[in-house]
This record gives sequence, structure tokens and C-alpha cells, in this order.
Amino acid sequence: MHKIYFEENALIIADSPSAFSGIPNLYYIGDDELHKSYKILISNESNGREMNFGVVSQDPEETLRDFLAEFRVIQAAGGLVFNKEAQLLSILRNGMWDLPKGKIEKHEDQRAAALREVMEETGLNMINISEKIGATYHGYFEDNSVLIKETHWYFMQSNGNGKPVPQIEEGITDVQWVGLDFFKDPKLKTYKSIKNIIQRALDLLFTKA
Repeated sequence: MHKIYFEENALIIADSPSAFSGIPNLYYIGDDELHKSYKILISNESNGREMNFGVVSQDPEETLRDFLAEFRVIQAAGGLVFNKEAQLLSILRNGMWDLPKGKIEKHEDQRAAALREVMEETGLNMINISEKIGATYHGYFEDNSVLIKETHWYFMQSNGNGKPVPQIEEGITDVQWVGLDFFKDPKLKTYKSIKNIIQRALDLLFTKA
């Protein structure tokens, strides 16, 4: 399943209708309606209501690639950093709780970018990076055009005892180690894409346990 977020609404691509179970305010659409649907999600046509569009595809990967081909895609990378107490490293950026991440620089691979961004944004440097969790997608306006940011996420482990330091110049005002239930608070100011990648990471961890 792939979710492309526009604000807090999502365009969801999956290989079976059962994958959409539990998703609220869901409207099924065909492959030929993908671009029409994203314009609804990103405009005021949803009138501030949560709205999700679902596409059942025999090949979700191909459908996703075809959809992204119509946009300029910005590549980014970040990490879900855990400490020895199984706490998650979280940042407060522009008033929203988030995870450390940033754009991939020219000639830089995903893993290197993810590790660099985590260290820059949190001030921690004794960090090991391991396997990839997956990617998140969200669309946004820039210079009157819609861009898609594709962020690649990795598991990381902090092995030091240093105190995190927020990167103020990037709008980060706080860095905290939080419990695994922190992002489940419905009143927490955060993003659905962040909640989504955290849940995917926890699902992977519990599967291995």
C-alpha cells in the first residue's frame, strides 16, 4: 500500500479492497481519476473535511511510478532513532512534532543523507544506521506548482549519552526522547505521514520479535 498525502488527506494505492479497511471518509476511484482526485485533495474542494481516495491496482508499484512521473519529485531521507530504553527521538519543528529528516544533496545516497540529517538536526553523532523502513510521500505547493516529496526512512540506534541539541536555524526548537505511545495522542500536533511511518516501523519490529 502507498499513501500520498496532500495536507492531511491521502491518495491511497493498494492491491486489494481489504487494504482500505478502517480508513475513514474513503472514496474509491479508478486509475484514470488519479490526477483529478489529487487536485480535489489539495484544493479547497474538500471544504476542510478529511477526504481519502482509494485506488485498487493490480500493480501498486507501477501505478505509483506512473502517478509520480507527472510531478517534480524532491528526494529526502530521515531516521527513526531509538535509544537503549526503546524511546524514539523526536523533534519539534515549526510547532509540529516530527522526525529528523531533510533533502538529499547532489551525489549523496539515501543512507548517507538520512544519517547526516539526523546528526545535524539533533546534535547527536554516535548513531548507527540499519535497514530501510520504507518511504512516505506528500504533496505541497511551491512557486504555484505542486511538488511531491519522497522521504526514505531508516532504522537507527543511538549508542551515546549525549544530550540532543535542536538545529534552531532549521526551525527546530526542541528535541526529545519520547515513548512509543507519544504519537498516538490525538491532540498532538503532528502529521499523518509521520504517524504512518512510525506505525510501519513498529509493525516491522514486532514482526521480528
